[in-house]
Amino acid sequence: MQDDYQVLEAAIKTAGKRAQAIRQSGLSVTTKSRQDFVSQADIAVEAELKKVIRALFPDDGFLGEESGLVQASKPEDCGVWVIDPIDGTTNYVQGMDYWCVSVAYIKHNEIQMGFVYAPDREEFFTAKKGQGAYLNGVRLTIHDPQKGQALLGLGRSNRRPVQAYCDLILMLDKQSIEYRRFGAGALMLAHVASGLVHGYFESHLNSWDALAGLLLIEEAGGQVTDFLKNDGLLNGNLVWAASPQLWEELRPWLGA
Repeated sequence: MQDDYQVLEAAIKTAGKRAQAIRQSGLSVTTKSRQDFVSQADIAVEAELKKVIRALFPDDGFLGEESGLVQASKPEDCGVWVIDPIDGTTNYVQGMDYWCVSVAYIKHNEIQMGFVYAPDREEFFTAKKGQGAYLNGVRLTIHDPQKGQALLGLGRSNRRPVQAYCDLILMLDKQSIEYRRFGAGALMLAHVASGLVHGYFESHLNSWDALAGLLLIEEAGGQVTDFLKNDGLLNGNLVWAASPQLWEELRPWLGA
């Protein structure tokens, strides 16, 4: 399994570099929905990772943002690989560095492994359940911010009313809590684990955007909502993840 893990890590890095190369050579972009784009890079990266995963773990299932769900051969014994080939596609298309490849592995309704790779930033996050979270090989530990110093990452889902997002901004403003919205939920969750922000909230996130980052935060010592309840793997769910004290302080305000 260790050799397979190393092959998978290498494949994720190769896929991220391929996305960079495709962008440099010119993109063909089609619109899926408002502020949600798909490019040939999304499709190529997912296909490449799917091919490697099928070769390494032929009995496992697969859930990709672009290609949907393929059931495991024995669902009671096998896991599911969950992939977002490019999270932050709009940022990627615009030439910004805030995008990533996200890969997670689910088995027995628990997140077992998570990888988030941001090629433009040269950041490779990894986590295994019970074995810690790492950024470029350095172990991560989450610390609570000092009083008055909290900085939250936010996402806005257009599957939820815009008024709810506006109310959230007003609530944070009243509590003098700073916030940022960078447009790539998987990478913002990874940056909670590394301490760049102290928490991340989004009223609805898809599983391919959420799972790898949530494991990173848990393994770094943070707190997260139970994303997989109510069939979150297929339906998505609310996400609130943060350093432990901040998570408890804001949980009542965030409906988590």
